[in-house]
Amino acid sequence: MFVRRPYPHNFDGMRHNSPMEKNGIVRKVDGLGRIVIPREFRKLHKIALGDPMEISCLDSGEIVLRKLDMTLALRELAMPVLPELARVAGVGILLCGRSEWLGGCGEGTERFSGALPEAAVRGMEERKGFCLDICGGVYFEPIAGDADVFGALCAYPANAPVAALRPAAAVLGGALQKF
Repeated sequence: MFVRRPYPHNFDGMRHNSPMEKNGIVRKVDGLGRIVIPREFRKLHKIALGDPMEISCLDSGEIVLRKLDMTLALRELAMPVLPELARVAGVGILLCGRSEWLGGCGEGTERFSGALPEAAVRGMEERKGFCLDICGGVYFEPIAGDADVFGALCAYPANAPVAALRPAAAVLGGALQKF
């Protein structure tokens, strides 16, 4: 006798929060070898246009697709440069990712930790330097590649000369674009 299971139960009789959680979604490969990532997955995992994705193949033959987190690469490339930038500029230099402070060098930079203000996140997307009134003023110079913004180099206080930030941010953006 066939028993119809009400949604959201799957064939194993277990209750799942999402119809995709157990069975996934089937997509066909198009003529150019592309597969569309379903909107539900992109939204759930915060995958945006231009985000780098890693594709790997397991020994079992399964293909794994995962969003690449550029924060670690940004930190590894930029943190060694911060002391020299702080020395040249004569101000505190900060590094931030797309949503959080990653570190800093110089007097007063220890005040900056945790999540970035929403205005900073929006400002970086414009890909131009800008100032925000945070702890007396911070100048942000976005670190951007061709398709994405990875974070920003920041000077504290904002009224200091920051000529060295723009070329440093451009070099970091170019290096991160190659990942």
